[in-house]
Amino acid sequence: MITVDKLAGYWQKWKDLSTFGKWYLLKAGVTLLVIKAGLTFLPFQTFRSRYSRYTRGTAPERLTQEQIKEVARSINIMADHLPFQLLCLPRALAAKYLLRNEPGLVLQIGVELDRVDSFEAHAWVERAGEIIIGDWNETIRYQRLWSWE
Repeated sequence: MITVDKLAGYWQKWKDLSTFGKWYLLKAGVTLLVIKAGLTFLPFQTFRSRYSRYTRGTAPERLTQEQIKEVARSINIMADHLPFQLLCLPRALAAKYLLRNEPGLVLQIGVELDRVDSFEAHAWVERAGEIIIGDWNETIRYQRLWSWE
């Protein structure tokens, strides 16, 4: 249950955000909703072809490192607050979409190497080896299976 104090805290955090942060928080929420609906209701090949069409960048755009972190933070905040579970794949897809004009981003999908009793997959977005979204504990090692540029 949301209390008045909690709402006041959310409002204060909203007021403290920059215009860029507010804009990307709203964009992240809408993007995550659309991606969740697409993954839920469309066959994956259909989703993939439509997603590919929409993620084609128009022109290279250079955001600052802080702005890229703000976009990733916005995605994680919205994913944690929406009323359904959004794990790593929808978050990585949202980052790839919202940062589609940023050159060199690659969506990676891999499986955990050291797991023998079950199968654990993970999705993340990186650029030049640096993880933008989808970071994991250093003790876990993933074998890349698929890269989506």
